Amino acid sequence: MASGAGPSALWYLTRGTGAVTLVLLTLGVALGVANVRRVSVAGVPRFVFDGVHRSVSLLALAFLVVHIVTSVLDPFAPIRLIDALVPFVSAYRPVWLGLGAVASDLLIAVAVTSVLRRRFGHRAWRATHWLAYACWPIALVHGLGTGSDARTTWLLALTGGCVLVVMVAVWVRATAGWPEHAGARLSAVAASIAAAVALLVWLPTGPLAPGWAKRAGTPSSLLPTAAAVSVSTSSPAGASASSPGGAVPPASFTAPVSGTVSQSQLASGLVQVDLHLALGGQTLSALEIWIDGQPLSGGGVEMTSSTVTLGTPSAPSQYAGQVTGLEGTNIQAGVRSTRGSLVLLAQLQINSSSGAVTGTLAAQPGAAREPGEGGE
Repeated sequence: MASGAGPSALWYLTRGTGAVTLVLLTLGVALGVANVRRVSVAGVPRFVFDGVHRSVSLLALAFLVVHIVTSVLDPFAPIRLIDALVPFVSAYRPVWLGLGAVASDLLIAVAVTSVLRRRFGHRAWRATHWLAYACWPIALVHGLGTGSDARTTWLLALTGGCVLVVMVAVWVRATAGWPEHAGARLSAVAASIAAAVALLVWLPTGPLAPGWAKRAGTPSSLLPTAAAVSVSTSSPAGASASSPGGAVPPASFTAPVSGTVSQSQLASGLVQVDLHLALGGQTLSALEIWIDGQPLSGGGVEMTSSTVTLGTPSAPSQYAGQVTGLEGTNIQAGVRSTRGSLVLLAQLQINSSSGAVTGTLAAQPGAAREPGEGGE
């Protein structure tokens, strides 16, 4: 039985610090490109730009450190500290995580040479400082290739905004002092446009394509199996996490299951699968299963979170919990109430054309196992 784990606080922190680092790095690169002794703003002294550029770069480095630490501490993915610093040695998405290591090394090199600028000399510092410009596109591709939010609207919008900011900075720099060195200036503008087009061409066949997690190099042990679903136009109802109590469950039971399945798009870019099921011959006859995740080819989802409720038709949330394992259309879940816990195992058959669901559900008392504890 493959287990599906929900996100942890470290997982959210890793995602957040990665996004903030990209934004800060974008601002630092844009200020550096637009303000290399070429562009000025009336009434704003040059040292103001230099100070903002320096502060933004230091903040980017600070958030990068937090991003690396939380990635290593998060138990979900087997990322070691050496994986974050030495490129392409990780067992987890080695190419895309390796790009992140390259970007980290470049940014650290820029920071170290800036602190020790007098010892390195201006020429060595300047040569190393140019690495910051290479760091930005590498970090951007790393985030899209490794991150779990690549399909979400907010990250796509943020990435697009970062690309636009850097492109505008390049164009501002290229047009300042025109037409001197016109060939080099036109080449810079053309290169920025070509890079943006290449990104747009790659995304639909890369991170936005179904099955990217597997193709990117995620270990098979971390890939939840797909739950086969049928797309429906109906919207899922909200799930209640409360457990107000209710009928005392029997020692164990097996019941026939019937119901429907529907799928809808969430504002986050994920999809939500709703299994609305009824159990025959049982007091606790209302079973609802919500699975949120990335869509996969064939109509399944790569689960990121879930909610399961069990109760009577008048009180459907007497027991609440989450999915602890997926294997095809077999779903294992743990639910609790103030009166105890149940372990549920649903073996379902889904009609892909009608969305009808049939099957059986076996339930027995026991501690509701948390996702990520493994399976049998």
